[in-house]
Amino acid sequence: MENICSDESIIISNWRELKEKKELLSSVDHLTYVVLDGLNDEVSECYKNEKRIDQACKHINTQSNLLLKQSQAWINLIGQFTVALKELGDVKNYSKIIERECATITNTLATVHQDMIVQQQNRQTDNNISEISTNLS
Repeated sequence: MENICSDESIIISNWRELKEKKELLSSVDHLTYVVLDGLNDEVSECYKNEKRIDQACKHINTQSNLLLKQSQAWINLIGQFTVALKELGDVKNYSKIIERECATITNTLATVHQDMIVQQQNRQTDNNISEISTNLS
C-alpha cells in the first residue's frame, strides 16, 4: 500500500508538474504574443514612417529640381537683360557720337554758307565798283 501511495503521490506530482508546465507554456506563449504584437506595432509604425519619409524626400527632390530649373531660367533672363542694357548703353553712346558729328557738320555747313554769302556780296560789290568805274570813265 505504501507502494501505491508512493505511486499515487508520484502521479500527482507529475500531474502538478505537467499542469505547471502547461501554465508556464501558456504564460510564455501569451508573453511572446504580447511582446511580438508590440514589436509588430513598432515595426509597422517604423515602416509607415519610412514610407512618409521616402515620400517627403521624393517631394523635396522634385521641388529642388523645379527650383533649380527656375533659378537657371532667372539666371538666363538676367544675363539677357544685362546684354540688352549693354546694347542700350552702346546705342546711347553711338547716338551721342552721331549727334556731335551732325552738330559739327551743321556748324561747318553754316560757316561755308556764310562764307559763300560774304564772297557773293564781295563779288557783287566788286562788280558794282567795276561798273561805276566803267561808267565814270
